[in-house]
Amino acid sequence: MADEPSIEPEPDREPEPEPDPGARRGPEPGARRGPEPGAGARRGAGSGQTGPVAGPESYRWPLAALVAVILPQVLVPAKMREGPPVAVPVIEGVVVLILLAVAAKPGPVPRAARPLVLALVAILIAANTGAAAHLVALVLRSTPPGETPPTVTQLLVTAVTLLATNVVTFGLLYWQIDGGGPDARREGPRRYPDFQFPQTGTEGLAAADWQPRFPDHLYVAFTNVVAFSPTDTLPLTHRVKGLMAVQSMISLGVLAVVLSRVINILPS
Repeated sequence: MADEPSIEPEPDREPEPEPDPGARRGPEPGARRGPEPGAGARRGAGSGQTGPVAGPESYRWPLAALVAVILPQVLVPAKMREGPPVAVPVIEGVVVLILLAVAAKPGPVPRAARPLVLALVAILIAANTGAAAHLVALVLRSTPPGETPPTVTQLLVTAVTLLATNVVTFGLLYWQIDGGGPDARREGPRRYPDFQFPQTGTEGLAAADWQPRFPDHLYVAFTNVVAFSPTDTLPLTHRVKGLMAVQSMISLGVLAVVLSRVINILPS
């Protein structure tokens, strides 16, 4: 009988461990994953906001600032100032009353009133620019015989009044046009704002929903007058660059002409 082939026994295999039901498994195909760590820590680097501001911005402080720069034009005695013409404070007072009537209505200022507000602010700037031109022409012309030339006090008081009005009126204009105005900024950030503030370009300087308000734009107007250029806030659009150039030219003309005349008057 032929020999049968011997069958070798298979080696023993260790049993495979059963999967732990509590073990962490990877995401299933098509599963929705949560945000990555740190995502959302910085949103809207160009605008600095992620949502609307809590409430509408009041017109109380802009109107108070306007009144504060208009009153000296009337209350300071004429012997201590040289101008402005009587028509300038009258026009400015009428504009303030109209703005007060617009802002006094309950609720936020309606969007339809924005063209009127911009037109009124433009009238304020035009009136103050006319007063500045009048002062420059007065300083540059020769004093007619029989007239007393303006004194140092009159020149300095008038120049300070004009420059203060320049700061407030242009600050009000920047506040109204930046990002579509205060009401538009409250609804959410614009993709292309008119100004880039430090809080909107650097993480951690302000809250995530920070929005520029009237004091911020007033400070931009002030630094533009004293430095003749932007400082910490950058103009981004052509319209605000042009407006800042006009504001600097007005202040430069007043300062250069008045200070040169004052230096000539002062005793050596």
